[in-house]
Amino acid sequence: MKLRLFVIFSILLSCSALAEKCKLEYLTELEYTDIECQFYLGTEAYRNQVYTVAAAHWKYVLQSPTKYSDDDQIKAMALSTVTFLMYQGLGGKQDRAKAVKIWEEAARKGDFEARRHLGFAYSDSNFGGKNLIKALGWYESIFLLAPENGDIDNVKEDVYQDAIEERFKLKSMLSKEELKKSLKFAKSTL
Repeated sequence: MKLRLFVIFSILLSCSALAEKCKLEYLTELEYTDIECQFYLGTEAYRNQVYTVAAAHWKYVLQSPTKYSDDDQIKAMALSTVTFLMYQGLGGKQDRAKAVKIWEEAARKGDFEARRHLGFAYSDSNFGGKNLIKALGWYESIFLLAPENGDIDNVKEDVYQDAIEERFKLKSMLSKEELKKSLKFAKSTL
């Protein structure tokens, strides 16, 4: 339960950097269809535990055409968060295996945050494919992509910090040989 709350809190923290750009009073100045505001509205619905509404806003973001340079990053975050809802069964049907497949595809396309979600999923005892070697590997891949967190934005910094904590926990649970396998797996994900 603590891990689940930690992941939810982490998602909200990473979303808050984006959400702060689009406060409710600014909605009158922007198009309602602006995907940044739709993402923010989804985040607000999530915070209020109205998961079906959150999912609807984030799905709208995913289906919207790309207009601005930041839209791809917003869409990646929307995919990651709506997939988190699917993984947890919040606001819709729970499908952990499908969520993991979506995150794996997102990671292959360069989504940094999907790697954190995969580390969580593969270490989650509720996931049928639990594999601590892969879990650590997904976290380790974050460090291979961003060796020093000083060069990354706020959203990625939250992911990086979470990965540091989870890596520490997982390393204490694995043998030296399993740690080597984990690093080899991490390199294979790049």
